[in-house]
Order: sequence, then structure tokens, then C-alpha cells
Amino acid sequence: MTRIFKTIVVSVFVLIQSCVFKNQNVKTPTEENLNIELFDKYSNDSIRNRIFEIAYNNKSSAPSYIVFNAKDLNTEVTKEICCEAPFLSGAMHRELNVEYDENGIKYIDSTILANREKTFHFRNKNALANISFYKYPDKETINKISKTYNLDDYFNKFGANDLIKYTHFENDTGFVQVSFAHIMFKCGIITSRDCIAGNNIWFGDPNISMPKIPN
Repeated sequence: MTRIFKTIVVSVFVLIQSCVFKNQNVKTPTEENLNIELFDKYSNDSIRNRIFEIAYNNKSSAPSYIVFNAKDLNTEVTKEICCEAPFLSGAMHRELNVEYDENGIKYIDSTILANREKTFHFRNKNALANISFYKYPDKETINKISKTYNLDDYFNKFGANDLIKYTHFENDTGFVQVSFAHIMFKCGIITSRDCIAGNNIWFGDPNISMPKIPN
């Protein structure tokens, strides 16, 4: 009896230890979600780098939105910023003190497009203001805003970037409109604003079909 009892005790102990070990290596859904980029369901860095290039090269009067990281070298604070592509170009001209002549524009364009990390460093406060660095919502706020949209619906309709449609914003103040463009970019969707500054954001690759002002 004693030998049988000892065998049972050892078996139970091994089983308990095995269960504990397994539980220590199994992440809860919450822990897993914390390690997953919110927008990776819809896009990835390779796609976002590609649409950054497409959006930046849109030289029309209806500029496209881009998303990038900007670091304030004065405070060491880094923010993910969305703005119309020409605003980043203007910021870089100010930061590097480069003229707006043909050679200067080519230099800035090549510098921006060659930046694989899409992280730009600024010390010039006017350059930072040009991309709304000081007022722009932080990443946590953008993530919260994204949860108010049906991202599956937008992705299914516009994820291919080959269909020109627009959405209207009643209020163009603050960062409501640009935050939306930010979220779409993170989902791999190109957006552009009206040729005339207004409350419409266009979906799609501007190089395929240029948007027209709605009636």
C-alpha cells in the first residue's frame, strides 16, 4: 500500500507541475493583443512604405496624406505624424536650410524617399510647427479614434487603392479629418484631400485616377 500510495503522490505532483509549466507559457488574449500592432490586420510596413512613395510623389493640387515618425531633438520626444506630403517637404527645407530651387527640391525629395525608417529628426521649431508636431494627437489617441470606425468595412471597400471615392467631413477643424487619413494610411489605404481645401477626403491611388470635385 505504501509503495502504491507513493506512486500515486508522485504522479499527481508531476501532473500538477506540468500544468503549472504550461500555464506559465500560455499568454492570455490580453497579453497577446498588447504585442500585436493594431493595424497589422490590414497592412504591413512594406505596404505602407510603398503607399508613402506613391502619396509623396503625388504632385497634383490634391495632395495625398503620409504618415511618418518625427523626433524633436530638443526634447527627444518622437511622434507618429500624419500630414499632407508637401508639409513634410516644407519642414525638411526649413530644417536643412535648403532653397526651394530645382536642385533643392530634388535634394529634399530624394532625402525623404531614401529614408527607409520613415523617421525624420528636427531641431528647428518652425519645421516642427509645419507638421503640427506640437499639437498632433499621440499614438494612443489615434488608436482610440480608430476604434470608432468600422475598419473592416473601409478596408474591404478601399484596400486595393484603385477605386476613387470620397467621404465628407462636416467639421474640418482640429485633427478629425487628418486623424482619419492617418488611420486609413496605417490600414494601407491612400487618401488625398480636395484640390480646394475642404471637407472631403478621397480614397485611392491618385496616379491611377485623379479625383474630381463633387457637385
